[in-house]
Parts: sequence; C-alpha cells; structure tokens
Amino acid sequence: MKSAALAKSVKAPQATFNNVYLIHARIDGPIKMTGDECLARFRQQLKATNNTALRNFNKLDNNFKFVVLTLANRLEPSSFKPDEIGKPFEYFEQARRLLIIRSMNEITRWGTLLPARFSKHDCYLTE
Repeated sequence: MKSAALAKSVKAPQATFNNVYLIHARIDGPIKMTGDECLARFRQQLKATNNTALRNFNKLDNNFKFVVLTLANRLEPSSFKPDEIGKPFEYFEQARRLLIIRSMNEITRWGTLLPARFSKHDCYLTE
C-alpha cells in the first residue's frame, strides 16, 4: 500500500512537443546546380581512396600507364607526352583525366572480350 501511494504522488510532468529546435538545420533552401555540378561536388567530398579511377591508375606500374596513355593519345593525338608516363592520376587536369578514364574503360572492355590467359603453345599453327 505504501508503494502505491508513492507512485501516485510522484508523477512526471508532461512534456510539450510544440517547441522543436532544429540543430544545424538550413534556413535557406538547397543550392540549385546542374547534374554535372552535383556529381563534381559529390566526388570532391569523397575521400581520394573512394575514387576507383585514381586508385587503380596509381597502383599499377608504368607499363600499364604507358598503355593507357598511348590509347588516350590515339583517341586525341598529342594529349600526353612520353615524360608523363610515370605521373600519378592527380597530376593531370580534368580533360586529360577523362581521356585516361575512357582508355581504362576500353581496356576493361577488352578483358571481357578475351579469355583470361593465352597458352604459349598457341604460337604453333596447324597446317
């Protein structure tokens, strides 16, 4: 009986939900931008390690970079110089990075067209 009396006498006050305080809320609307601007801003805010083109281009050796830059030069002649072969992805400006990405996508497509490996015995032809 004693505990029941205590429970009735100690009531929590009712909280009102009228006053809502938004912390870090924007008062103005979102900035209007095109789709390309939105994607560019999104990419800039990501970590560099999340950029797959940057990560894959930089981790591979100079032979791979030579092939990629040679293919890019075929797409747009004289875009890259021979002394730029060992440079990282960040070295190039946006237009040339787009050429690098197009070249790497072309090489990736070749990988799906060809088998994983060729045998060295395929050098012999049947007569």
